[in-house]
Amino acid sequence: MTALARIVAGCLGILALALSASGDPTNSLHVAIRAGDVERVKGLLASGAAVNERDSLGGTPLHDAAWAGQSEIVSMLLARGAEIDAPHTDINSAHTESGSTPLHYAILTNHLDVVKLLVEKGADLRRRHRMGSTSLHLAASRGHSEIVAYLLAKKFPVDIEDNSGATALDEAAWKGHSGVISLLLKAGASPRHKMKDTEVTPLHEAALKGHLDCVKLLVEAGADLNAKDVSKSTALDEAIKQKHTAIVDYLMGKGAKMGAEDGRGGAKQLEDAVLGGQLDMVRLLLGRGFSAKAATANGSTLLHDACLKGHVEVAAALLENGAELNGLNASGATALHDAALSGQIAVANFLLARGADMNKADADSGSTPLHHAASWGRMEMVELLLEKGANRSIRNKKGKLAAELALAADFPEIAARLTLKP
Repeated sequence: MTALARIVAGCLGILALALSASGDPTNSLHVAIRAGDVERVKGLLASGAAVNERDSLGGTPLHDAAWAGQSEIVSMLLARGAEIDAPHTDINSAHTESGSTPLHYAILTNHLDVVKLLVEKGADLRRRHRMGSTSLHLAASRGHSEIVAYLLAKKFPVDIEDNSGATALDEAAWKGHSGVISLLLKAGASPRHKMKDTEVTPLHEAALKGHLDCVKLLVEAGADLNAKDVSKSTALDEAIKQKHTAIVDYLMGKGAKMGAEDGRGGAKQLEDAVLGGQLDMVRLLLGRGFSAKAATANGSTLLHDACLKGHVEVAAALLENGAELNGLNASGATALHDAALSGQIAVANFLLARGADMNKADADSGSTPLHHAASWGRMEMVELLLEKGANRSIRNKKGKLAAELALAADFPEIAARLTLKP
């Protein structure tokens, strides 16, 4: 709602209260219903209050009664000729429930007794809400199990779609309402349903949002573990992206595969977990057969990535699963080179304690980790490498010492430190 619209709505609300105070029976009826004052409602109806008159936001008295769960007042209004399927009509079209009927209101607020009363009096169960949602969509998305069960008992179409192609099962899976999912599945809802534009399934939605109990229900009901959406992602891909380790473990245990692979056997997913420092996910994927020696898309290794980002525990997990301590990337550099240039002291200490070669020259430039630390201005790293015995006399392929690189990069303090005698 725009600022102007809010101002207008506020003014209309003030006007409505003023009219109520001055004796206008219609607005008094809205006020009495919202207050739950049954006797006042009776009196206003007896004096001729208009039962279908709109308030300033486009709602009828029946909307108010349904929203508040006032079944006695609902009955009185209907007896006086209230329009049972009147849509909420906000003149600004900005009200969140614009277009809703009183039945929709009762469903949204979980008033089963009012729902039953309205349906018994002829309310249209098939009337659509905003974006094409049905009564079943509304109840499912909010986890109102009793209303879902009532609608299903009325033989409501369980797989009916809204404008986006979503079913009630999609809504429940997205919100994590496992009780509703159970009801819908028992009523015949399809766990393999795909939304028309995205091809997303309820399993995708539950996995993406981290609802493990819902994922299990859908899988047990026959959901396609390896269904792909339009981006070629499976539910397993979504769970990995969102770091839902328990769901990843469960799905992989059921034989789920990744769909959005890049020809490297799922290395992209492990690479992302390494770069993000997701230790639990890294351990899980390694335990499920992913290779700690896998090359990354840019010609690095997973250990290089972990060390560049400073993820010590991830680096340890990779080494425990076969990564090579002094393995080389496409430039012929080791993981210690990456730790040195990025200034990752904890990782460097870890690698050196494991026996990393501190004097290894890379293939491209002939630089050692000390060269990298000096040229990137990493004084603390320089101190560490010197303390551990790094050779400051090694020249790179251009004949440059680490001290000379530091001076050229405008790090005179580091250059001075490197020219001091040990």
